[in-house]
Amino acid sequence: MELLQLRYFYESARNENFTKAAEKYMVPISSVSASVRRLEKELGCKLFDRSCNRITLNQNGKRLQQSLSSIFNELDSVVDALSTPDTDNREIKMLVRAMRNHITDYIIEFNRKHPHTAFKTVFDFGETALEDYDIIIDEKTDTYPGYEGFELFNMRLRLRVAENSPLLGRKLSLKQLYNQPFVSLSESSNMHKILMASCKQAGFVPNVVAQINDIECYEKLIESGIGIGIGRESMSSHTFPRIRPLDVADFEERYVVYVYYKHHENYGNMKHFLNFLEKHAYTHL
Repeated sequence: MELLQLRYFYESARNENFTKAAEKYMVPISSVSASVRRLEKELGCKLFDRSCNRITLNQNGKRLQQSLSSIFNELDSVVDALSTPDTDNREIKMLVRAMRNHITDYIIEFNRKHPHTAFKTVFDFGETALEDYDIIIDEKTDTYPGYEGFELFNMRLRLRVAENSPLLGRKLSLKQLYNQPFVSLSESSNMHKILMASCKQAGFVPNVVAQINDIECYEKLIESGIGIGIGRESMSSHTFPRIRPLDVADFEERYVVYVYYKHHENYGNMKHFLNFLEKHAYTHL
């Protein structure tokens, strides 16, 4: 049993996908799959249930993943602490245009382990002086020339309503919602742009009855029944359990967020922060 073998399994388990692990470690998918099969043979049990082109983590796999999670976190922390130069006191300048709450949590978690690292973080859709930033967090786009990037979040989006909505339990098309009220985040937000583009493709302009730039208030409006909103399928707020997804067959949008960074600045504390973000990358199929 080798460390890299366990790394391949752990990354595959996080996303229930061999492709993501292969991309992260820059090896063929067949290498990851074969490595995991060797691990299963050594352990004497299956870690994934396989069907067609899909793998699903079983109970054995979940037990191993949970154990490896704490082991790798401790190991990576020690390696980071040993290899981070104390003399690198550069301020990491970061522009955040997506997943602001989650990125804030990541900064706090990283700073606990690396208190010497200073951040200058700006949450602003209107910022134009992009060259001032070492890292930009935004949806997948080609508007950041000179920056390299990797995928941080990839999640399915769902149209959502209050749990007492008469629309629930029905198979719908987006066009059938043309006369329904919608709530939206601010016009500069990615969610608003996705809503407008999807409805336009379905042949109508949504009736936006409320627009707000605060995610918690946005969730409250949906929960109250004021209108239909958009939410991420697997990272929705647990604070509002009385919100349910609609069954809309032709709404197949995904929310893909990238980390864009300056390659020539990728060393020292910034390199460690980028590695930290990459380890927390999340995909929901």
